[in-house]
Amino acid sequence: MRIILIVAAVAVFSSVALGQQDYRLVGKLPAPMMKLEDLSGSKFDTSAFRGKLVVYNLWFVGCPPCMEEIPKLNEIVNEFAGKDVEFVALSTSDAVDINKFIAKTPFKYRMVPSAGREMLINFGQAGKDGSLNVPFPTHIVVSRAGFIEYRETGLKGVEGVREILRRETAPK
Repeated sequence: MRIILIVAAVAVFSSVALGQQDYRLVGKLPAPMMKLEDLSGSKFDTSAFRGKLVVYNLWFVGCPPCMEEIPKLNEIVNEFAGKDVEFVALSTSDAVDINKFIAKTPFKYRMVPSAGREMLINFGQAGKDGSLNVPFPTHIVVSRAGFIEYRETGLKGVEGVREILRRETAPK
């Protein structure tokens, strides 16, 4: 029995260490704590978000589905304004490219440029060849308690984010 528990623990911690998301563990894995710098140069620590819902969008300039979903993501930001929800967009694109892009296409999430390393370390998935990958776009919702509650890749993730936020912010 003890050996089974040890093997199970190693499997869970290995997938976390490799950044691999086991969807059976959604809601049970703590969200990563990151020290980031946003597009305006402000530094922030995600541990300060404890007690709030956090929505991460992993994207980059030039990603067609990423660009397609931005108007809907902006609608979600508007819908949940003032409801203790933080919206953070981690991008592999640099600040220059993001600034050019958002000058034409506003994106209301807090932007973190050049965040490829953080994405891989904290949200990467192990590929069949052992490499870490991040599919784009990816949506992640972190609960008020600091656990990953939802993770979805692609355009279908937008409505999933909205559904989770409606449920979590509904009057009780």
